Amino acid sequence: MTMTRSVARFALISAVLGLALMLAACAPRIYGVPEEHWEQMSESERQEAMRAWESVQKEREQTRREQQKIEARERAERQARIDRIHRGEEGHFGDLIRVSLERGRMRIGGRERRYAPLAFTLADGETRTVEVHSERRSGEMKVAYREGLLLLDLPSRGRNEYGAARLPWRSGWRRGETRRVDSDGPLELRNVRVHVEAVPLPGHGARRF
Repeated sequence: MTMTRSVARFALISAVLGLALMLAACAPRIYGVPEEHWEQMSESERQEAMRAWESVQKEREQTRREQQKIEARERAERQARIDRIHRGEEGHFGDLIRVSLERGRMRIGGRERRYAPLAFTLADGETRTVEVHSERRSGEMKVAYREGLLLLDLPSRGRNEYGAARLPWRSGWRRGETRRVDSDGPLELRNVRVHVEAVPLPGHGARRF
């Protein structure tokens, strides 16, 4: 019984402390200092707090800009590699695939519809959108190819891949292989016939997979 009361008391104290910390974090602040503390500070202390706050903000802004530069450089490098693969200047057999879709249905313009056959190529590491057309309607499908995994009908925003059709590399892709595919993404592919074929890269005959 005593142990139970001790545990309950500890839980109550923890909850109260947690609430106090949350309220403190939400309290109005002036240059990072809680308002009630600011009112009690001398002018020199306020000046010091202002300088410290401005210094921290500058460091944060500099860090943010440096991170943006790094991310932009990495994106540019990835895109340059993708472009070289498409041109046949880099990569191995399996780094470039040709994908064609026909038959079946997709959700276009809010309804499940037949669509015009479409084809596109994807390089390893590439994510992009392709246009899909039906009679009097059109839409976009987000697709990606990464490390031998083909993704069709990805969510249009964010990095969530839920609902996409996932087609891992198969030896049949070397000469071309067809399979029926469904998805639970934005276009809700139903019984779509997907043909995937690895594109030979001149001078780069080694197999990737």
